Amino acid sequence: MIRTMNRRGLLLASVAGISMIGGAALAQDEQDDAQVEQTQESPAAEAAASGDDTIIVTGSRLRRDEFSSASPIQVLNAESASLEGLIDTADIIQGSSIAAGSVQFNNQFGGFVVEGGTGINSISLRGLGAQRSLVLLNGRRPGPSGTRGQVGAFDLNVIPTSIIQRVEILKDGASSVYGSDAVAGVVNVITRTSVEEPELNFQYNQPLEGGGEQFSINGAYGLNFDTGSIALAAEYNLQEDLSLGDREYLGCQQDYVYDASTGERIDREDRSILAGSKNGGCQGLYHNTIIDAAFGTRYIPSPDGVTVGPLAGYRPRANGTYDDGDGVPAFYEDVLYHPLVGRSDAINRNERFSLYGVADFDFDVLGGVKWVNEALFTRRETTAEGSRQFFPLIGGANTENLFGGFTGYVYNNDPAYENPFLSVLQPVAPYPSDTEVVVDYYNFASQLDGGFGSTGFLSDWTWTLSGVYSYSDGEYTNKNQIFNDLSGDVRYDDDAPMYDPFSNAFLSGNYGDDFYDLIGGDVTGNTIYEQWTATGYVTGPLFTLPAGDVGVVLGAEYRDFSIEDTPSQESQDGNLWGFTSAQVTEGSDNVAEAFGEIEVPVLAGLPGFEELTFSAAGRVFDYKSTGSGEVWEVGFNWQVVPAVRFRGTMGTSYRSPALYELYLGNQTAFFDQLNDPCVDYQNSSNELIRQNCAAEGIPADYQGGASSGTIITGGGVGVLEPETSDASTIGVILTPSFTNLSVAVDYFEIEVNDQIAQLGAGGILSGCYNATNFPNEFCNLFDRGDVNSPFAITEIRDSFININEQTTRGIDLTARYQREFDFGTLTVDGKATWTLEDVLQLFDPAATSSFDNNDFNRTIGDPDVVANLDLRFDRGDWTYSWFMDFIGHTSNEPFANDDFTYFGRAAFRQVETEAIWYHAPSIRWSGDKLAVTFGIQNIFDEEPPIISTGAGATRRGNVPLSGTQYSLLGRTAFLRVNKTF
Repeated sequence: MIRTMNRRGLLLASVAGISMIGGAALAQDEQDDAQVEQTQESPAAEAAASGDDTIIVTGSRLRRDEFSSASPIQVLNAESASLEGLIDTADIIQGSSIAAGSVQFNNQFGGFVVEGGTGINSISLRGLGAQRSLVLLNGRRPGPSGTRGQVGAFDLNVIPTSIIQRVEILKDGASSVYGSDAVAGVVNVITRTSVEEPELNFQYNQPLEGGGEQFSINGAYGLNFDTGSIALAAEYNLQEDLSLGDREYLGCQQDYVYDASTGERIDREDRSILAGSKNGGCQGLYHNTIIDAAFGTRYIPSPDGVTVGPLAGYRPRANGTYDDGDGVPAFYEDVLYHPLVGRSDAINRNERFSLYGVADFDFDVLGGVKWVNEALFTRRETTAEGSRQFFPLIGGANTENLFGGFTGYVYNNDPAYENPFLSVLQPVAPYPSDTEVVVDYYNFASQLDGGFGSTGFLSDWTWTLSGVYSYSDGEYTNKNQIFNDLSGDVRYDDDAPMYDPFSNAFLSGNYGDDFYDLIGGDVTGNTIYEQWTATGYVTGPLFTLPAGDVGVVLGAEYRDFSIEDTPSQESQDGNLWGFTSAQVTEGSDNVAEAFGEIEVPVLAGLPGFEELTFSAAGRVFDYKSTGSGEVWEVGFNWQVVPAVRFRGTMGTSYRSPALYELYLGNQTAFFDQLNDPCVDYQNSSNELIRQNCAAEGIPADYQGGASSGTIITGGGVGVLEPETSDASTIGVILTPSFTNLSVAVDYFEIEVNDQIAQLGAGGILSGCYNATNFPNEFCNLFDRGDVNSPFAITEIRDSFININEQTTRGIDLTARYQREFDFGTLTVDGKATWTLEDVLQLFDPAATSSFDNNDFNRTIGDPDVVANLDLRFDRGDWTYSWFMDFIGHTSNEPFANDDFTYFGRAAFRQVETEAIWYHAPSIRWSGDKLAVTFGIQNIFDEEPPIISTGAGATRRGNVPLSGTQYSLLGRTAFLRVNKTF
């Protein structure tokens, strides 16, 4: 607690110090209340230059000047991203303070089943999930992209960084303006509309330790006419993979356990005889062992070549210890753990090619009509290298009869393997597990904007008609799969083995292509997601009040979308050894909506009321899948005096279930019986678990089922209800005239009701047994008992359901300071988000369980404080920048077992992460036709925090798997060259 309070105090003191010299351009007439990084000429400035001081700002379709938004907006621009050396669109958006406090899916999740598939780069605002964070492209809704059945979120991979002008992030719910999915906020990516001079850009990012290099080259060309313009852009981007073996904190996975009394680390001492070596205590890919499947005896290569037991060159390995007694080593690092694990990717290889074009034309009809057409194509190729274990079963002629139902490879016609001392042998060998993804994404948009003539009641009104069509076609391939139905074919041919499962070559994973072809092959699935949207609205002044015009928007929208995911036939048939099965996901939905907005100026030009405006928005809709409903939002904007302004919003949102949540084809996964909370519950420190497991009649010393259980997931069509939510914000903006400082502080609170979610197998079991009201609703989601083990967990049903609610609330702080000196211009931008609460309540509070009402704020992956600080100094042709990112302290201590023992010794784990600052300086020189930028990301080479195995968080190597929060690359230099012609 002292450490946490000190850290908060230091952060707030730092922000306070910044506020004395820096702030955000927020509420002055000459600065933008939404603009966090105002370094390019804004659309407001462009409009002012053309005599029009009203534009569309994210969060409303009402035309207004850019400085009067009642909703809090954060703006990121492309120039600052280039100074920081960011290549990916995802890096720009996921690193913002509103997103950095939660886990983001990116290229670090190879080998995990995530929504959107391998290589997806999505955005989750406020930690509420990508499916509740709407992404727009130039104010229009593009369709999702990805692979496998759970496609539903927009993939940031498809937007080339080179076309981005800025990104506006609306930080409150906006379903009344933009429809479903805008629960946590809206990300509006705004692209460049014209190119004055042909340009070519090159960037290379090189981690100093190697691995994870990035390369990007893009170009743009434009034609400008008196009545319009055309701009074309192309971009190639390559992210090389970072393997686990490229970094010590990734490649040498360890337990990280400490003696409870002395605090001395003991896992390298107890787990490995190589404790003093670099690789001491490493865990990896276990192999080079032959197991007697009936009796459990493990045979390992004899270090001195002396045979002990029935297998030549092998001897039994002592059970339950990490050496074999009498000082004989177990060869964990050099024999029993395979280096294949080192090739597994911590960051996937990702290659992209994008084409973008935009054309706008003005026509002299009806007082002027503007026609904008936009086309985007992106191909993404992602490769994720992984590894796993292969357990072929080797037995005699009656093996299949004795062990019916297993999947394995049987030698049943060679008497050499009929050993009277052994029943069925199970060699343990390493095996590659790679995935390749190719996604083609197309997005086309066309929009007409015009007026109603220069005279009459509607002379100040405008109209907009737009249409958007998106199409995503993705293929996902699992390489070198093992087919169950080939087990009968992998035998001896004329007493000669097709492969020898006891050979060192096999046990060491030295397979040739002929072996892969012998037992299986590559399998490919396909995912198509299609969406089209038509929108039309009119906007203008309804009438005039003493304080100004009453503005109105009236419009309608229709959206149609469908998904079709077809896994490989082998996956559908459950024919993949060691892999789960998946069925076809196919479904469609459509929605018709009508919406309106109104803004009423109440007071203006009075003492204490420089300006007071109220606004309201509403939307009604009818979904084919879930029926009709409505949402609303109200807001106020009160300029008290020129230096002080208050703003606030309150409203509701509605999210219809995504297509995958409704129609996901049944998928299976494996459940490890050792994760059953009732295993050996007599020694559990949890009284509820002891009591409830005993009530079910399970023996106190129960050791778990003999074989894995099955986890079944699928869609919830006919069962799921829509989500609803309530959101509110209130803020104050300070722009004192005696300094070039602006500060905005906004409080936010979002509550999602009937949230659609999966509980997870662990959550289901813990919710059942770790509860005061046993049995409860959790207990109905799994079954126990089979013919061999009456208490084994046979099936867990983890499909999408409606849980009770999730609530998050906190404070956003934005500050900006800019001052021109004789020797240059200084700009300081600071942004921070302090989350006060992040509560997930699965069921009604009456169903009391430790999993019913948990505040996950400050747990690993969910820091309560994140911040960005950007310092910039411009002098002539030179720009000097220093970027800083802060991730707060986290702890999973509430979930740690106080009675933890390690090989019989009282111990504790590392379940906390320290707060961390990342620093990235850069320098840019700009000439007439050439600009060169050089910088170093993570200049102090901060390593990601280390956590223990069993710390209650998923690890990649020894570090938390949390997407963008922690840098896996280390110190990285970058060079960027911009050339115009």
